[in-house]
Amino acid sequence: MRQRVSFVNKVTSEHSFRFHWFALLLYSALAIGMTLPLALQMSDHLLGTDSNALNDTFFSVWIFGWQAHQLIADPVNLFQGNIFFPFQNTLAFSEIILPGALWYLPLAYATQNPVLAYNLVVLSSFPLNGFAMYLYALDWLATTDREQRLPLAPSPRALRHTRYAALLAGIIFAFCTYKMGELRHVQLLMAMFMPLTLLYVARWARRPNLRNSLLTALFFSLNALSSLYYAVFLAFAILLYVIVDFALRRYRLTRAHLAFGALAALSAAALVAPFVLPLLQIERQYNFSAGRNPRLFSARPYSYLAAPASQWLYGNLTRAFYVASKGQPLFPGLAATALSILGAVALMARKNRAWIFPVLLAALGFILSFGPDLILGRTTVAALPFSLPYEYLARVVTPLKGLNAPSRFVVLSMLALSLLAAYGARAWMQRAPRWASWITAACALALVLEYIPAPLRLTPVEAGANVSPLYAYLAQQPRGEAIVHIPMGAPTFADQDKYVAYTYSALYHPYQPIVNGYSTFIPPDYYALVRDMQDFPTRRKINRLQAWGAQWVVVHSDLLKQPQAMRDKLARLPGIEHVQDFGALWLYRIR
Repeated sequence: MRQRVSFVNKVTSEHSFRFHWFALLLYSALAIGMTLPLALQMSDHLLGTDSNALNDTFFSVWIFGWQAHQLIADPVNLFQGNIFFPFQNTLAFSEIILPGALWYLPLAYATQNPVLAYNLVVLSSFPLNGFAMYLYALDWLATTDREQRLPLAPSPRALRHTRYAALLAGIIFAFCTYKMGELRHVQLLMAMFMPLTLLYVARWARRPNLRNSLLTALFFSLNALSSLYYAVFLAFAILLYVIVDFALRRYRLTRAHLAFGALAALSAAALVAPFVLPLLQIERQYNFSAGRNPRLFSARPYSYLAAPASQWLYGNLTRAFYVASKGQPLFPGLAATALSILGAVALMARKNRAWIFPVLLAALGFILSFGPDLILGRTTVAALPFSLPYEYLARVVTPLKGLNAPSRFVVLSMLALSLLAAYGARAWMQRAPRWASWITAACALALVLEYIPAPLRLTPVEAGANVSPLYAYLAQQPRGEAIVHIPMGAPTFADQDKYVAYTYSALYHPYQPIVNGYSTFIPPDYYALVRDMQDFPTRRKINRLQAWGAQWVVVHSDLLKQPQAMRDKLARLPGIEHVQDFGALWLYRIR
C-alpha cells in the first residue's frame, strides 16, 4: 500500500515544477489569444453581451468595485451597497463573488481603473480554471493507475503521458463552449475551486487527516462564495464521489473519515455563514426566489448542438440551434467528446472501475441541466406529459427551486468529460508512445479551434480618469447625500437593463448612494418609484424624490427624447435648482 501511495505522490507532489509553470503559461497564452482583442483594450472596453449591451458586465464591475472599497473603508458593513438607496444590504440582492472581488481589490488600487481591474480578473480566470483542472486530472489519473495496479515505479515516459493528458483536461475545462458562452457572468468563470475541492475530497477519502479536510473546506467555501449555483452543483458532485468511492471500497468508513469529514463540513459552514446570512435575510424579507422559474433558462436539446454566435468555426453553422436554445450554447465539442468516449471505453476495457464517477457525474450534470421539464425552443411549455428528475429532486433539495438557470449544471458534465478525455488521450499516447507529443499538440489544436470565439465583441466605456467630471464633483460633496439618475426607465426588469450604467457610475462616488440600481433582485417598492417617475418632472415628483431621500438629480439629456422640454420644465419648478452642466449630464439639487 505504501508503494502504491508513493506512486500517486510521484505523479503529483514530485511532478516537475517546470511543467507546472509551462501549463500555467500555456493556459495564460490561450486565454489572451482566445479572448482577443480584450487583452489589447482592457482599460476602456468591456465584453459586449446581447441586445442589452453591458447589463451584467457593468453590474459585475460594481460588485467587485463596491467590495474593494468597503473591505478597506468599512468591512463590517460590506453588504450596505451604495445602490437602491435607502434599502439595506443591497449587495445581498445578488451573488457577491467574493474571491473575485479579493483578487480585484489590489488590481483596482494599483490601476485606479475599475474596468481594467475587472478585465484582468476575467482574463486570469481562464488560466486558473485550466491549472486547477490540470492538478485534479494529475491526481485522478494517478489514482486510476493505482486502481489498475500498474507497475509501482512509473517510467519517465508514463509520467510524460500523464502530464500531457492532464494538460488537455485543463484546456477543456477552462475554455469549453459553456465558459465561452458565459463571458458576461464572471461568477460562472470562477469555477477553478470545483476541481480543487474534488481533488482534496479524493485525498480525504484516501487519507483522512487535518490537512485534507481543511483544504476541502477552504476550496468548497471559495467555490460557494464565488457562485451559489456552483455551491449547489459541487455539493451534488461531492456526495456522488463519496457514495461511489465508499461503495467501491465496500464502505470501509473509519472514525478518521467521520471526524475529519465533520470538521470539513463545520469549517465550510463557519467560513460561508457570515456571507450567506444577509442573503437569507433578504430572502425571508422579500421571498424573491419564489418568482423564479427554472424552466426559463433550462437547457434545451438544441443547447448541446449550439456554439456561441461569435465562435468562428461553428457559430454560423449552429446559429439556428443557438436561437432555439434561447442563447444557451452548451456544445461540448467533437474533440472533447471523442476523447472522453475513448477514455470511458479504455477504462471499461481494462476493467478499471474509475470510470464510474466521471460517467455518473457527466450524466448527472446533463440530466439536471434540462430542469424540471423538457422544453423545446424558446418557450417554457413542457414537451412531455411527465416531469424530469430535477422536479422530484427539487422537492427534497429546496435550493433547486430558486435556480433560474439549471442549464449551468453542465459545468459538472464538462468537469467529468475533462477527466475522461485526459484518460482517453493518455490511452492513445500509450498505444503510440513515439507520437505522444504530436498527439497532444493535435488534440490541443482541435480543442482550441472548436472553442475559440474570435474576435469577441467589445464595447468602449468611460473608465478611470476618463469618466465624466460630474462624478468627481459628487464625490466631494458631504457623505450620504443620495443621488437619483433620470430617466429611470420603465418598471420592468428588461428595461432596467438599459440603465445599469448608473450602477457602474456609483463606484466613482462610493460615499454618495444612488436611488437607482440593478441586481438579480429589484425591490417592488423601487419599481413603484420608477412607475411614479414616468412623467417627471412635476412638483409632486420632486416631493416624491425628496420624501424618498434624494438630494441630487442627474439628468442624462442624451437619453431623453425631448431634452429641451425637460430643461424648460425644470427651470420653472420650485424645490429644485440647477447646479452645473457636465456635457450631456445636468446636475440639479433638490431643496
